Amino acid sequence: MRSFSFLLFAASAFAASCYSDSGCGNCESHDSMYAARQDFCGSDKWSFQNSEAWGDALISLSGHFDSPQSCWDGFAQIIDQCYGQKNGGTFDWDYNGNSAHLDVDFCSCR
Repeated sequence: MRSFSFLLFAASAFAASCYSDSGCGNCESHDSMYAARQDFCGSDKWSFQNSEAWGDALISLSGHFDSPQSCWDGFAQIIDQCYGQKNGGTFDWDYNGNSAHLDVDFCSCR
């Protein structure tokens, strides 16, 4: 039972956090955000601090992930947990001395 409790804690430590604001009218589509994920995590952008606009969206990374898969997973969590409910979200990742803060804003209502 203890290992089960630990697994729940470990999984929650890597959950996305959604923005508090919602209702912006100038947002990228769900499919467009998955295309942005493909572009960002499918290149080397996951490995260094950077920001890029994707239509009305803005993607920012502080730090770096240790692999493209970590980027794919974090970006997907932001989309899956926040899209359609909030204007964006963040994902914090920390493992084996590496850390990343991924911020995905679906909208241009900044």
